[in-house]
Amino acid sequence: MGQLLNIVKLVDAISATSVCAAWLHREWGHRRPGTSLSRSTEKFLARAQDGVLPMAFVAIAGDEPVGTASLLAQEEPTDAFGPWLGSLYVLPEVRGGGIARKLIATVEAEALTLGFDRLWLSAAIPEMYFKLGYQFTNHQRHDEPVMVKGLT
Repeated sequence: MGQLLNIVKLVDAISATSVCAAWLHREWGHRRPGTSLSRSTEKFLARAQDGVLPMAFVAIAGDEPVGTASLLAQEEPTDAFGPWLGSLYVLPEVRGGGIARKLIATVEAEALTLGFDRLWLSAAIPEMYFKLGYQFTNHQRHDEPVMVKGLT
């Protein structure tokens, strides 16, 4: 990927909504039986905000979206703690180039800007997050460990 990478808020890259929503629906739609791509797109579009949660970010190389991540008040409706780093996805063909790390850093910076002192996530690949300072908790979600990082 020799193109310049920019990470922007979804509100500033609305045209990426359907592409990013389709990635997320394909990757995690099975966790919400009966959810359609249309509903997933609506939910993702609701993250097109600035300064309030939920908020999505899009990694763009050239003119094409190549990844996304979100800052969410809750990952699940029953969550008693948050905010959450969620919906981190990078296209398989560009993985390994640091895009996920840049998306995570962007979400962390935004969480700090909004006054949050920690960030939670559930991790399919906990080793990556552990290297970035996230610690394991006693919680699990979707058979994945829940991790937390102090941001201050």
